[in-house]
Amino acid sequence: MYDHIVGEVVEAQPARAVLRAHGVGYELKVPVRAARELRVGSEATLFTILHVVDGMPTLLGFATRAERDLARRLMTVSGVGPSVCLAVLSTYSAEDVVGAILAGDAHSLRRVRGVGSKLAERLCLELRDAMARFELRPSAEPRVVPLPRATEDAIAGLVVLGYGEKEARAKVAKVIADRGREQTTEEIMRAVLQS
Repeated sequence: MYDHIVGEVVEAQPARAVLRAHGVGYELKVPVRAARELRVGSEATLFTILHVVDGMPTLLGFATRAERDLARRLMTVSGVGPSVCLAVLSTYSAEDVVGAILAGDAHSLRRVRGVGSKLAERLCLELRDAMARFELRPSAEPRVVPLPRATEDAIAGLVVLGYGEKEARAKVAKVIADRGREQTTEEIMRAVLQS
């Protein structure tokens, strides 16, 4: 129904954005990577998926058309809904997801909250052929790219993965207290997820 929305960024939070286009504010769930690029007051374009479950519509937003197309592919796999899809694209870049699936690297995919062994294997098995024809160029090896403002981004990432904000802040604060402030977003999130 909606291909993309071009509008003024009214709100930009870790897992949520609001774009105002022609007087209408559209609330979108977005990956952390897309949210961190948005600046309140500036114009932005988000490529969208309208997802409806039990009559409740949710608008998902992605930074690029290719990322949106990858999200659509991911959600064709049983067990992957919007939350898991956004968690995958918040943890890894779209190129890294393609690379992991092509390489059959279920281990990397299991690092994402909500993706267990069986789901990771299913993603690799069911999407390998589709990823071989996908327009994104895969990375040599999947990696989590450290984000600026590691502490806040780790909290944002945990919120996208299903933690409440208060719980995420408490867990990140504990990791910082135990291990020190000089850590990347990946290191903080990994420590929280392994605790």
